[in-house]
Amino acid sequence: MRSKRILSAVFGLSFALMPEPSYAAISRSDQPSAADPAAATAASSAPLLQMETLIASAQANYQHGRYKEAVQLFEQAQQLGAKTSYQKALISLGLAEAYRSSGRYKEAEVLFKSSIEEAEQQDKKHLNKKYKENKERASDLVPTMMSNLSVLYLDQSRFPECEQILNSSLAIATKKVGPRNTALALPLNGLTRLYIKWGRLDDAKSINDRTLSLFNSPRSRQNWLYPYTSFNLAQILNEKGNYKQSEALYKATLLGVQSLLGFEHEYVATVLEPLGELYRKESRYAEARKTFQQVRKIRESALTKEHPDYGKALLDLALVYRDEGRYAKAQELCQQATTIIERALGKDNVEISKCWITQASIARYQGRYSEAEELARRALQLDESLLTADHPAIAHDLVELGNILADERKFSDAESLLNKSLKISKEKLGADHPDIATTIHSLAEIYLAQKDYAKAEPMFRSSLDLAEKTLGPDSTQVINDQRDLCELFVAQKRYDEAEPLLKRALTADEKLFGQKSPQVARDLEALADLYSRQDKKDLADPLLKQSREITAELPGGSAVQNYTAATLAGSTRDKTVADKWALVVGVSNFKDSSINLKYAAKDATDFKNFLVSQESFSTDHVLLLTDANATKQEIISKLGDGWLGKHAQNDDLVVVYVSSHGSPSQEDVGVNFLVAHDTDKSKLVSTGLPMQWLTKIIQEQVHCKRVVVILDVCHSGSAGDVSKRTSEFDDDDTAAKDSASKGLDRSVKLDVSGLQVGSGQVVLCSSLADQVSWESKNYPNSVFTRRLIEALQCKGKDTTLNEAYERLQSSVGAEVLSDRSMVQTPNLYNKNWTGGDPVLAVPGARPRSGK
Repeated sequence: MRSKRILSAVFGLSFALMPEPSYAAISRSDQPSAADPAAATAASSAPLLQMETLIASAQANYQHGRYKEAVQLFEQAQQLGAKTSYQKALISLGLAEAYRSSGRYKEAEVLFKSSIEEAEQQDKKHLNKKYKENKERASDLVPTMMSNLSVLYLDQSRFPECEQILNSSLAIATKKVGPRNTALALPLNGLTRLYIKWGRLDDAKSINDRTLSLFNSPRSRQNWLYPYTSFNLAQILNEKGNYKQSEALYKATLLGVQSLLGFEHEYVATVLEPLGELYRKESRYAEARKTFQQVRKIRESALTKEHPDYGKALLDLALVYRDEGRYAKAQELCQQATTIIERALGKDNVEISKCWITQASIARYQGRYSEAEELARRALQLDESLLTADHPAIAHDLVELGNILADERKFSDAESLLNKSLKISKEKLGADHPDIATTIHSLAEIYLAQKDYAKAEPMFRSSLDLAEKTLGPDSTQVINDQRDLCELFVAQKRYDEAEPLLKRALTADEKLFGQKSPQVARDLEALADLYSRQDKKDLADPLLKQSREITAELPGGSAVQNYTAATLAGSTRDKTVADKWALVVGVSNFKDSSINLKYAAKDATDFKNFLVSQESFSTDHVLLLTDANATKQEIISKLGDGWLGKHAQNDDLVVVYVSSHGSPSQEDVGVNFLVAHDTDKSKLVSTGLPMQWLTKIIQEQVHCKRVVVILDVCHSGSAGDVSKRTSEFDDDDTAAKDSASKGLDRSVKLDVSGLQVGSGQVVLCSSLADQVSWESKNYPNSVFTRRLIEALQCKGKDTTLNEAYERLQSSVGAEVLSDRSMVQTPNLYNKNWTGGDPVLAVPGARPRSGK
């Protein structure tokens, strides 16, 4: 949430009802009249000139983010001694605000409070009278002091104290200018921002409505506080998930600010930031990148590259590049931001911990868990040393670290951290705060992964109740939560409880997206599956027919209409598995960075961890090759005598998993290629790995009759060409066309039946020919790999590949339908399979050393 920055920016101005900005300008009462020779002579005295210079210099340093220098100069001015009570209050206000901005909260709070008390005492009579123009007194600055003190409280999530001080500020302003003056919009907007962060969205909307009512004429809407009020309404709509309305209001606010202040003002950047974040949330990365580039350029011009807010703009850009899978660029921007913020604020600062958390997320998205965990722990330790133990920033750090540990399948540790975070958030933010739902949902997913349904259910219910309360019954988040709870019921065969939830989701999706939408097709399939599980064919068949009529018109829909999956029947010749081996390959970062993927290396790392922790594979029996270690030659070597061919024997079970790009069929050779780290996309025949050859080499070099080959590769897709980028910052909107899908172009058609599958080989692909394999919008994995891990445990340790496939086909198809409006169907193929339906978790009867 971006509330603190807009508050800080706005409250840096004057209280609006004063003749001119009290904080930004030097007191007029200290400036001499040209008609008064005696005053002119006095003005030329060194002490007064020195004071004016100190104040002006201190304000300039503050404006450019040089907070340490600003503190020093304000302190010098304080020591020099103010000439008037107003000037003394002005210096105190500037010094307290510089303390706050540099993270010295205790000193700032003490100074704000003492300055307010002193100003009120010195001019108590003035506070009880109507405001008089051109009479500058210390009490004129009290509302601004209160407003800035409220920002300090908001920084620390001290919501009741923030509310109290803003109400006091509002009362003073009302006494001075009356109840209908537009100047009241400043403290009212402060209250709105407070309630948004506090999670009290209904209260925020009520205050915002009151504020908007102040601007009841075209002339009043020319006040800069009007677009600020519209901005707050956009934030409320954003928090409620009304993204289209929110986006429209952000843009309207932007036009208002630009017309009042120009295109290069810092407040333009302040409005652009949440708009960019909204684009990123909706995976509209080109628009997000363009928006954050505007923020960066404005701050470079208005604040300079040394300002910490410029560093924060780089962090925003880093998150976009991370989400696009352009990790090297994201890491570079993160390091630049860290350097800028360290120089401005020092190493022991909460903004530095945010840099480390961002770097941790970049490492996590690549499956570099040791590095991610170390960075997240450093951020947590720093925040714990700087903040109170119940600060929401610490709760956020705990969630990030907990998610990393959950990816590593360290569920017990992850659960402990998330519960600790949840306790802090409930106590500090309130039990109904929207942000809490994310933590609750993460806990539910951990319990579900461990099949602890008793603990998962109350978490899913709590998440659903919270979403309904804060976002309304027809929001997409509520629908998703209903589906999650429904899946839990289906897993426990509680069909009667699942059915009404699915019907509610169907009704809501018809209302939101239309009766022929992909989301409705997903609901129809889920409802049909529920009836099929209960042998209610008469109810299931019409729904399935209706769903297929919708999906047939979608991209990838035609391929699935006549598709029939393979089945793996048991055999009297089945033999005990002697030992188990797995070669796991994933490439996100290629030698040619223009074809980088987002989560392929993480997918491989997660699948390897799953095999070891859940499927009874020995650690030294699973070899992981990612990124630079997954060259063509290294993959070939490890498949053959370099590792797998050397260890695997006739009665073993072998799993080969690959997550990377898949190429289109090369017409001159009639072959599809897997893309290794060092593959040259213009020389696929000589540098790629032929998919047809992959299964052949396994047959010839891996002396094992039971081999499962899993290919999480796309049979179509696109990747942006970044080879022509020359500037430090990439402003090209086409730079990353679609990093969420895998594949070198849209013409790939891989017919799995054409692969040379040897007896005892099963091939499981992430999608059919003419379909796209998608990476998820909801978590940092491909949809196929995340759902495969879940499916392989759908019936516990005894889950067969057929059983997993049935679950996988349904779950992958449902998520891609809902999120991408496309059809993705995993493909299970076997040819002359002589073994029974394999169970990956089966323990080896005669395990051997893998060294």
